[in-house]
Amino acid sequence: MTDAPHVPVLKSETLALLEPGPGRRIVDGTFGFGGHSRAMLEAGAEVLGLDLDAVAFGVCQNLTAEHPGLQCQNISFRNMDQALKDARWEKVDGVLLDLGVSSFQLDDAEKGFSYRMDAPLDLRFDQTKGQTAADLLREMSEVDLADLIWKWGEERGSRRIAKAIVRGREEEPVLTTWQLRALVKSTMPNHIKVQPILSRVFQALRIAVNDELGALTEILAKLPVLLRPGGVLVVISYHSLEDRLVKQFIDREKRDCLCPPNLPMCVCGHQASLKALTRKAVVAGKDEEATNIRARSARLRAAKKI
Repeated sequence: MTDAPHVPVLKSETLALLEPGPGRRIVDGTFGFGGHSRAMLEAGAEVLGLDLDAVAFGVCQNLTAEHPGLQCQNISFRNMDQALKDARWEKVDGVLLDLGVSSFQLDDAEKGFSYRMDAPLDLRFDQTKGQTAADLLREMSEVDLADLIWKWGEERGSRRIAKAIVRGREEEPVLTTWQLRALVKSTMPNHIKVQPILSRVFQALRIAVNDELGALTEILAKLPVLLRPGGVLVVISYHSLEDRLVKQFIDREKRDCLCPPNLPMCVCGHQASLKALTRKAVVAGKDEEATNIRARSARLRAAKKI
């Protein structure tokens, strides 16, 4: 598993912003196969690699033999403050969050992340706890399920799809990826491409099962305290919901006052904690898009601790 092919997204842009080197401590909050971390370690930085996925954690541990400056923890990035305490690190020089699902997770049939392979409908990053996607589909009402698919998948046909799922589960439980795929396809006319719709439905369930946006909101709020002055945050997101959260967070934290404009004086007491390093989201160039499918939807935003 450690030798599996992996191409980190926006690698050169990420390294240029984080400036890894001797004496710098950087947290890779989504270690995965360690593509970004390897490059930072080779530049001389110390890296703390975090990942909820057991396979990714194993990859990280195996890499410590080659790179003594690497520490690994099987923990969510939302608990980065605790991870730093356990590593005996205080504030850090950089944080990288490469969000979304990695290629090795999509290829792991047991996790059920992909509708292209028949597998248990799980979708959890950490398969040792929490509800599976099958649990959600069994328990949610039609209205709540439609709202979930619309809110987290931004799928316009959410009500039609939710109705098909609820009718389908009356005949038999929806326990596998292909069962769900068949139910979604049953709602679509033959001339409609079903793959984008399936992607949005699976995305919505994955976000809900893993509380992905909750985890992102939680760690963003903590980061200004965890970064040293001059420390850099880099976030790579893959759908508009994540990117919007990151953009709004940076826009808020670069302002000294959050009061409504009609107030004659500031009463909120908020002080800017970050300086934006990217005027707008950085996207992959044509060459990278041609060689790395995952890069096509990537959006990078960065900020520096004041």
